[in-house]
Amino acid sequence: MCGIAGYVYLDPARPADGAILERMTQSVAHRGPDGEAQYVSRNVALGHRRLAIIDLETGDQPMASLSGNLRIVQNGEIYNYLELRAELETLGHRFRTQSDTEVILEAYEEWGLDCFSHFNGMWAIALWDEPRRRLVLSRDRIGEKPLHYAQTADALVFGSEMKSLFAFGVPRERDLQWLEVFCSLGYLPAPHSFFRGVSKLPAGCLLIHEEGRDPEVRRYWDLPAIDEDAMILNGNAARETFASLLRDSVSLRMRSDVPYGAFLSGGLDSSCVVALMAELRDRPVQTFTIGFAQADYDERPLARMVADRFRTEHHEHEVHPAVFEDSLDQVMHHYDEPFGDSSAIPTGIVSRLARQEVKMVLSGDGGDEVLSGYTNYQGERFARDYQRLPTVLRNALPPLLRTAARASGGRTRAKLTRARNVAEASNQDFLHRLVQKTSWADVRTIKGLLRPVTTR
Repeated sequence: MCGIAGYVYLDPARPADGAILERMTQSVAHRGPDGEAQYVSRNVALGHRRLAIIDLETGDQPMASLSGNLRIVQNGEIYNYLELRAELETLGHRFRTQSDTEVILEAYEEWGLDCFSHFNGMWAIALWDEPRRRLVLSRDRIGEKPLHYAQTADALVFGSEMKSLFAFGVPRERDLQWLEVFCSLGYLPAPHSFFRGVSKLPAGCLLIHEEGRDPEVRRYWDLPAIDEDAMILNGNAARETFASLLRDSVSLRMRSDVPYGAFLSGGLDSSCVVALMAELRDRPVQTFTIGFAQADYDERPLARMVADRFRTEHHEHEVHPAVFEDSLDQVMHHYDEPFGDSSAIPTGIVSRLARQEVKMVLSGDGGDEVLSGYTNYQGERFARDYQRLPTVLRNALPPLLRTAARASGGRTRAKLTRARNVAEASNQDFLHRLVQKTSWADVRTIKGLLRPVTTR
């Protein structure tokens, strides 16, 4: 990952200050250890902290377009940049570097704001269009890369992390109006944040700021409606199509000028990624796993099986509870606001393990979300069968499971608790079951917990 930050003073005559920009980029130095640079011109300031993955020699940012009209900083990668580069060359564009960043610039020169719909990748981009005096912020389709912004009385400010905005001088004022949403989902979705005046740019959106006009958030992509005529209902054809898309996805993400590997938990998602990497590479894949002394939570045995099957160069490390405690402050520092996914802690630990050997990793994160959660299908099948039971049995089972869960520990307790939740949800309609599966707690519980906070 890289770190980007910058601002545009609303008064065109007010010169940007490089010292302010330095504070902003320094606050995200952990995102880019390989280099730091800035572009300051008139009322515009763009800063970049680089983690070099593609074109190590000539891919530094901020980067200028060949015409000199554009400047860009970006965090992420455009996976199909080679294909886009070839297309742009046939249209007369020339390139000085081998980077995906320059492809973004030339794509914007060719297609304007429509260029973002051509990209396959993960990105947070800030692009300054000098002739139009226009700042364009862009975030990838599903919001994999973070991008925050705020408009103060005198500037539009942006950054990969909120701490860059605070380094500029954006007030750090708490805003608890979305606390119920956080307690339901475990995170606060864009555009909201826990700080007044600070917004997250939504996934699939642009923020366009031109001098003399209010900033405009514009959607360039949305999840398309289901086309029933295009649905693949044949099982074999669906499997072949899915496998082809997954293989292409992994192959594109293996484009790198630095050593790379994969996180491996032994679960379905990471194992699938490692299997495809082993198929696509002509040398062993480096894989990384962390484990725990408590067998119920130790993924190392499964990971070893997968590593042996695909003959990876496997690295593993046992994590002690004290390491978790030490990592908590670091995770809180990076996220800037409450975040309910505790897996961020082990992810940080295994990332430090991987960094000793490689600079980039592929992971299976998001695999189950793409398919709406693997256990949801089992849950719906269970719900249909459960609703056929006599009412007396349906009402008796949840309390029995609750009692059994309280008497158990470790993963057994977690499984029994989940079974109780599924049993309770199975008495409701599909929409209520879906809400319960994606919520930490029901609305009544959340309101009861937060009443003292929200009425202050």
